[in-house]
Amino acid sequence: MGRKQARARKQIFCCIACLIVLSLFRCATIEGLRKGQEAKGSLHRGHTLLAQGNYEGALNEYQRVLSLSSQKPPEDEALFNIGLIYASGRYPKRDYRKSMNYFIKILNNYPQSPFVEQAKIWVGVLYENERMNLLFKKTKQLETKQPEMKEPEMREPEMREPEIKLDDFWEGRELQTRNQRLLAMGDYERCINENQRVLSLSYTRSLKDQALFNLGLVYAHSGNPKKDFGKSLDFFKRLINDYPKSPLVEQAKIWVSILQERQELNQVIQKLKQVDIEIEERKREKAK
Repeated sequence: MGRKQARARKQIFCCIACLIVLSLFRCATIEGLRKGQEAKGSLHRGHTLLAQGNYEGALNEYQRVLSLSSQKPPEDEALFNIGLIYASGRYPKRDYRKSMNYFIKILNNYPQSPFVEQAKIWVGVLYENERMNLLFKKTKQLETKQPEMKEPEMREPEMREPEIKLDDFWEGRELQTRNQRLLAMGDYERCINENQRVLSLSYTRSLKDQALFNLGLVYAHSGNPKKDFGKSLDFFKRLINDYPKSPLVEQAKIWVSILQERQELNQVIQKLKQVDIEIEERKREKAK
C-alpha cells in the first residue's frame, strides 16, 4: 500500500513538473510572438516615418526593433535603415562612420540577409567619401599654408567576408531577388542587361522603379569593373523624377546626396591640385 502511494505521489509530482515546464514554454512562446509582432509594427512605422523625411522618429522606431529582435530578423532590416539615416545629407546628425558601422554589422551578423549586397556597396562608397573628405581638408591646408592638423587615420573597415549561397534562380522570381543574386555572383554585366531589359518592356511599368534603383546600385558597386558614379547618379535621379511615389524614392534621394557630394569634392580637389601645379610652375619660372 505504501509503495503504491509513493508511486502515485511521484506520478503527481511528474505531472506537476511537466505542467510547469509546458506553462513556462507556452509563456516564452507567447512572449516571443508578442515581441515579434511589436518589432514588425515598429519596423513598419519606421518605414513610414522615413518616407516622410522624419529621420529622428524613424530612428527611434528602428532602435526599438533592435531591442525587440536581437540577433534575428527583422534586426538586419532595421540596421540597414539606420545606416541609411546616418548617411543622409538631410539628417542633421549625419555620420558616415556610424552609417558604415551599421552596414558592417549586417555583413558580419547576417551573411544571408537580402540586404548584404546593398550594405557592401554602401560601405565602399562611404569609405571612399570619407577618404575624399580627408584629402580635401589636407589639400586645403596646403593651399592656405596653415599648420597641418593630424587627421584620424582612415583604415579599411574591418569585416568578415559574408558567405553567400548562390542558389539557382528562375524566371518569375522577383526582380530584386534576381538582382541580389547576380550581384553576389559578381555578374555585373548580366545584372545591367537584366534591368535594362525591364526598362525596355512596356508591360512591366510597376517594376521599372526597381530596375532604375538596381542600375544605380550596380554602377556604384566597388567590385564592378565598369563602375561609374555619374551613371549611378543619373539612374537614381531618373527614379526620383519618373516615379515620385515609389517606396524607393527616399533611398534614391540619400544616394543622390552622397554621389553629388562625391562629385563636388572631386571637382574641388582637382581644382586645388591644378592651382598647386600652377604655383609650382611660376616658382620654377622665377628661379630661372
